[in-house]
Amino acid sequence: MSQNEDPDHLQLTSLLQQAKPLMEPMFPDQRKKWVADSPLAQEISAILAKHPEYYDEISAHVGSIFPKPKS
Repeated sequence: MSQNEDPDHLQLTSLLQQAKPLMEPMFPDQRKKWVADSPLAQEISAILAKHPEYYDEISAHVGSIFPKPKS
């Protein structure tokens, strides 16, 4: 991690590391509910709303469960 790295990106990386083990055992319908209800998912969504360029990274970590933001 670089000192010059965007703080939002650092936070996103941490949140994704927390989310991945939680989501791995879930079925797709459970994942959709998790995205809608989880405070952790809401934090990821908030960063994604500010930084749509992170969508591919998020999808690589947890799949395409978050809606793709409009550019």
